[in-house]
Amino acid sequence: MYDEGHPNGEETKSAAEVKVEKDLQNLKMLKQMLGQKYDDLDLKFKNPLEADEETFIRNYMGLFDEDGDFVNPYGVAGMDITGKDPSEFHKIIDVSETARQDMFDETMRHFIQEKGVANGDTTKRTEVFTRYQLSVKKSDRLSGTWTLGQYERMYTKAFYEAVREANPNWQLGQPFDTSIVRNITREDVENRIVKGDSEFSLKPRASLDVKA
Repeated sequence: MYDEGHPNGEETKSAAEVKVEKDLQNLKMLKQMLGQKYDDLDLKFKNPLEADEETFIRNYMGLFDEDGDFVNPYGVAGMDITGKDPSEFHKIIDVSETARQDMFDETMRHFIQEKGVANGDTTKRTEVFTRYQLSVKKSDRLSGTWTLGQYERMYTKAFYEAVREANPNWQLGQPFDTSIVRNITREDVENRIVKGDSEFSLKPRASLDVKA
């Protein structure tokens, strides 16, 4: 036991405790150098000595990838926006057709199920984003996710416009003829998209070509 340098009756610390504190401080310094938040480390590990220090350090380091980037709860690194200006990742980049179709299908499913209302309890959009993020290189994940979100917004807008065109009195949450939405294709929507540097818009047209 360490029994020196503890005046005023302070509790002595074991070698294990001292090592864990030093390792934790080193982790904080590492995150600080990487420009990442580090003031939450103590909150996540209130009682690190319940396990031995080696296990503690191994478990903590498992929260980061080999580059020191935080791995989010969905197992994806490179999604931490701490300290970043939105302009750094609010950029339109190419997103694969596979990911766009995945988002289109989920957006349609959710729109029909919830009658146009965005319901965070029933949407599976997080799974769509995660599948996409894991399919691309880390440096593209933030901007790619932003871009895929723009596609999602356009798909939703197109569905809403189609239902309102068929029934001008329709309101979100009210039943509607689901064939109106089911007969819209991803290509129908994407042919109307106007791409800006950071956002999409949807070209208006006199009548949506909803297939019979």
